[in-house]
This record gives sequence, C-alpha cells and structure tokens, in this order.
Amino acid sequence: MNDKQFERFEKWFYDYVAAFYIGETLYDDNIRLKECHTRRVCRDILTLADKLGLDEQQKLVARTTGLFHDVGRFEQYKRFNSYNDIGTINHALLGLEILAANKILDCLDPHEKKLIESAIGFHGDKDLPKNLDKETELFAKLIRDFDKLDIYFVMVERLDDLKKNPEKYMTTLGYPATDGYSQHIAQAVLEEKTIDYRDFKSINDMVIGIIGWLSDINFVPVLAEIKNSGHIGKFIKFLPDTADIRNIAKHAENLIEKKIKSN
Repeated sequence: MNDKQFERFEKWFYDYVAAFYIGETLYDDNIRLKECHTRRVCRDILTLADKLGLDEQQKLVARTTGLFHDVGRFEQYKRFNSYNDIGTINHALLGLEILAANKILDCLDPHEKKLIESAIGFHGDKDLPKNLDKETELFAKLIRDFDKLDIYFVMVERLDDLKKNPEKYMTTLGYPATDGYSQHIAQAVLEEKTIDYRDFKSINDMVIGIIGWLSDINFVPVLAEIKNSGHIGKFIKFLPDTADIRNIAKHAENLIEKKIKSN
C-alpha cells in the first residue's frame, strides 16, 4: 500500500458518509458521532504509531483499518435508527459487505487486504479467535485498542447529557437509564472476565462494562493515554456510590499500573 491509495480510501469514505446526512438534527448528530469517531481513531493511530514501533507499511494498514472499521455503522443507523448490534445487525460484518460491494480494497495486495478485513471483522467481537497468526493478531488488537480509547472519550463527553436526557440515548445505545446496575456485571469486571454486550440491562451496566475493557487493552501507549485522560474517574463519578463501584475504581487503578509496568 502507498500514501496515494490511502488518500483515495479517505476520499471515498468521507464522500460515502456525506450521503447519509439528511438535514434532521438528531439523526445527523448521530451520523456525525461516528464520522468524528473515525477521524479521531485515525488521528490517534498516527499519533501513537511511532511509540508502538510500527513501520511505514504497518502504519498504512493500521490507518486503513481505522478508517473503515465502522463503515457499516452508517447503513446500520439508516436501517435501524440504532447503533446497538444486539437486535439489529453486526456492524463490522455489514461494513465488510459494503467494502466488498464497492470493491474498495481490491486494489491492494491480497495479504494486506486480508489483514484489514480480518481486523475489521474481529474488532467488535467479545474475544479474538485463538491461534491467529501474529500479523493478523497485531492489527486486530490495534483497532480494538484504538476503538476503545475513543469510545472512552465519546462516552465521557456525554455523561452529563446521559443524566439529563436519558431517553435520547435509549434508541441509539439500546439501554435504559436506571439508578441501579447488575451485580454480575460489576463482579465480572472485578474478576477481569470478558462481558457479553447482551448481558447489559442499563446504561450503568454499559458504563461498568466499558471500565472492564481495561483488562482487554493490549498496548502500553494506549493504556497511558487512558490513564492520563482521567476518563475512568469520570465514569466512576457517574455511577452510584456503592461498595462495588468503589472496589471497581480501585481495581481499575491497580490494573492500569500493573499492565503498564509488566510491558
């Protein structure tokens, strides 16, 4: 892959997304949410690429994966008015269908194309498949980390609005606002178990589950960004002040430090 190919990919992507805006405020805001998410993921990959030790070709593959990882979100929202894969459609697989239908990646070396498609296909899964080859595993882990990093930012930016206007998020997120949370979700975070999105029953469950993503972050530069952002503390303040949540706060702090020191 070369820079000109990536520039063509960018032009196609942003032209494609532009067609989804319809001039209705809430709808367009939710389309813009995912467009801006993609821009930041691509920016963050470029910003941290040297710290991650990526060479020039790896940077291009990682940036292309970042550019296209959520390309299925726009059609998903158009069809279902929701970004919740549960009950709608797997947005990663839909994205791969869209890329294939438009022959977007056909210009690439077959090996590069397969790396990008695999990373996109796996990025929203609960767990990565076992026994992936090292290169596929690298790019799958990269996009999963950078996706989570920006979702932390997106959610923190919306915490106040979530409290004030929970009904606005019921459609797009698919979870109601409640004062409580599911005990088994909190326990799973403390035990560093992967949580199935289908187990979430409320926005609080989702926020607790997002904190639990820390156990699945793979790269120290991403962990350092999360630590320095203060996002975890803001999630904790959003949640009820209970012994469970205080334990999660301490566990999250310790987990970040442990993972940074062990790498």
